[in-house]
Amino acid sequence: MAVDFRDPRILRFIIGIILLGALVFSYFNFFASSVKVEIADREQTLEMKELELRQLQAQTTDDLAMIGQRIEMYTQELEELDRFLPREYDQEEILDMLTGFAEGSGLQIVSLVPMAPVVENNNQVYDWQITLTGRFHRLGVFFDQLTQQPMMSSVSNLQVHQLKAAEGKFDNIETTFTFSAYIQP
Repeated sequence: MAVDFRDPRILRFIIGIILLGALVFSYFNFFASSVKVEIADREQTLEMKELELRQLQAQTTDDLAMIGQRIEMYTQELEELDRFLPREYDQEEILDMLTGFAEGSGLQIVSLVPMAPVVENNNQVYDWQITLTGRFHRLGVFFDQLTQQPMMSSVSNLQVHQLKAAEGKFDNIETTFTFSAYIQP
């Protein structure tokens, strides 16, 4: 079976293949090239958006760190200011607090005399005349515990007397002072 290239069917077949090849070639060179350009543009846009996203994420992380620091700072300020907020205490609760702090700091209460409550600058003031004995450094512990309480208070008329040394202890003291607690009625 010999192929006759002059046969119109074979010529149509060859021309069809050539036209099909030309169509495929022109499609990929002309029509698909615009699609390639659009794909390249969109890839570039995607890369720019990813870069912008990374920058925003880094900025957000920095902002969160700054916000965290501010929250911590404001929390500390609130804790410091909290002691000036009005509290509900009665004279018995403050008396229990004073005796607990004295025992907890290793001091002995010689006398604890409550004085009459007075009203001063819109505050109810509870006063106690206190006499304590013990080691000098324990007095510092006692006063530190008082300052940690969320109330306005003051110490006045503080007198410290050194006692005679006993059993190798040279820092025994007796102290007398007035403790005042200011409570908003």
